[in-house]
Amino acid sequence: MERIEKSHQVSSFPTPDSVRADLLRPLPRLTARSLIILAIAGAILLWSLSGVGPGPSNRVTSIFDPFIAMGNLIGRMLPPEFEVVREQAVDINFLGLQIADFTITRSEVNVFGSTWEIGWLPIVSSIFETIQMALIGTLGAVFIALFLSILAAKNTAPHPVIYTVTRLFLNFMRSIPELVWALLFVAAVGLGPFTGVLALVFGSIGSLTRIFAEAIEQINPEQVNAVRATGANPMHTFIYAIIPQALPLFITYSIVYFEANVRHATILGYVGAGGVGFLLFKYTGTSDYAKVLGTAIALVVAVTIIDRFSSWLRGRLI
Repeated sequence: MERIEKSHQVSSFPTPDSVRADLLRPLPRLTARSLIILAIAGAILLWSLSGVGPGPSNRVTSIFDPFIAMGNLIGRMLPPEFEVVREQAVDINFLGLQIADFTITRSEVNVFGSTWEIGWLPIVSSIFETIQMALIGTLGAVFIALFLSILAAKNTAPHPVIYTVTRLFLNFMRSIPELVWALLFVAAVGLGPFTGVLALVFGSIGSLTRIFAEAIEQINPEQVNAVRATGANPMHTFIYAIIPQALPLFITYSIVYFEANVRHATILGYVGAGGVGFLLFKYTGTSDYAKVLGTAIALVVAVTIIDRFSSWLRGRLI
C-alpha cells in the first residue's frame, strides 16, 4: 500500500518530457478559465467599439474614407510655409537685465531664381515660450511632488491617516487634465504663458508625486535601518538613506515629464495660455494648413533637440 502511494506521488510530478513539451509549445494551453477571460475581454472591446465608432457627423461610409480625407488634408498642407513678420523688435532680457535689443526687418533674397523671404519667424518665439512654460511648470511640480511624495509613500508617511488623505488628494489632482486646469486659470488670472505654467504645475503634481512615492517605496530598507542604527534623526535618514537610492528615478521621471510638458504646453495655447498652440489655433482658424504643417515641422525639430539633450543630461547625471 505504501509503495502504491509513493508511486502515485512520484507520478504526480511533471516529467522532463512534459516540461520540454510545454516549453516548446508556441501558444499556451487553452483552459476553461482562459476561455472565459478571452470572452470577457472580447465583450469589453466590442462594447468599447460600439461607443466610439463613426457617427453621422463623421462623414464616413467605408473604412477607407478616413485615409482619403487625411490624404486630401495633407495635399492642402503641401508645400509647408512659415510666417515671416515684416518687422520684429527682439528684446532679450535675463533676470531683469537687458542683454540685447535689436530689430529684424523682412527682406527678399533671390537664390537660383527662387525668391526667399528672410526675417523673423514668429514660430521661433512661440517655441521658446513653450519651452519656458514647460521648464518652469515642471520644476514647480517637481518641488511640490518631492514634499508630497514623503507623505504618499508607505515607508515614509508619518501616519496612515496622512498617507490615505494624501493619496486621495493625488487622485483628485490626477483626475483633472492640464487643459481643464488651463481653462480654470484663464478665468481666474487671465490669458498668457503664466496661466500655462500654473496649469502644467497643477496638472503634473498628481502623477509626478505618485511616481516619486513609488520610487521611495522601492528603496532597500536595510540601508535605511543602517543609517537609523547610527542614531540619525528622520531628516538625516531621509537625506542620506532615502534620497540617494531614489534620486536616479527622480531625475529620470522629471526629465521625462519635462518632455511631456513641452507637448502639453503646445495644447494649452488653444485656450489662451500662449506658446505654439496659439499659432496653431490661429492657422487652423483661418484654414492656413500650409503654415500648420510648417509649425508642425518646427515642433518636430524642437522636440528632437530636446530629446537628444535630455538623453545626454540623463547620461551625465545618472
